[in-house]
Amino acid sequence: MSKNFSPLLSLFLITSLVLSGCSLKPKSSSEENTLTLTPKQRTAQLLQSKKWQLRGKIAFIQKIKSKNGNKIKDKRESASMTWQVNDKNQTQELNLTSFLGINVLHLESNQNQHLIKVDGKEYQGTNLPQLIYSLTGLILPTKALSFWLKGLPYKETDVLETDKNTQLPMSISSYYNNALWQINHSNYRTFNGIKMATKFTIKKDNLLIKIAVTKWALDE
Repeated sequence: MSKNFSPLLSLFLITSLVLSGCSLKPKSSSEENTLTLTPKQRTAQLLQSKKWQLRGKIAFIQKIKSKNGNKIKDKRESASMTWQVNDKNQTQELNLTSFLGINVLHLESNQNQHLIKVDGKEYQGTNLPQLIYSLTGLILPTKALSFWLKGLPYKETDVLETDKNTQLPMSISSYYNNALWQINHSNYRTFNGIKMATKFTIKKDNLLIKIAVTKWALDE
C-alpha cells in the first residue's frame, strides 16, 4: 500500500481518536449553561459522557523535501469532518469530505474491528494505529486524541497546563511512542453546559495538524 501523505491521514488522525456511531442532538446556543465548572467537575463530566460527536474542519501541514532535496516546502491538505463516538459500546464513525462534498474517507470501528473505505477500496484490521500507518506511513496517537481534544490527559505522564484565570486546559504535552506531541487548545465555547475548545494545533516533528470545531455534542 502507498505510504504517501494523503486525505486518509486527516481522517485517521481524528478517527482513531474515538469510537462512535450514535446520532446526537447538540443543544442550541440559547440552551447553553453559563455555570462555571471547576477543573475536577469538568473532568468528571467529560469522563461520564460516553457518547459524543464533533463537526468541523481539519488541515494537515507537513514539511517535506523537494525532489532535489535542497528545499523544504509545506504540503497542505484539508477536509470537513464529522466524528461520532460511543465509548461505552466502543464504536465510532468518521467521515472526511472535500469542499465539494465528496466523501474521501469513511471509518467505522466496532470494538477492535476497523473498516476504512477510501477511493472505492476497503481496508480492515484490528490494530487501528497500524492500519493507519500502512495507509499513510505515519504513526498517529488515535486513542490518545479522543482524550486530548477534550482537554484530558491520556497518560499519567502527560503534562496539562491550564489558564490561570479560567482554569481551562491550554495545552497538553505527551511522549507517545517515543515522540513528543504538543496539543494546544483555544477559543472555548459552551456546549451542553461544558466549555469546550474549538480550535486546536497538534504538532509532532515536521507535522502540524489544525482542527476547527463548529459543534460539539455531548451526551451521557
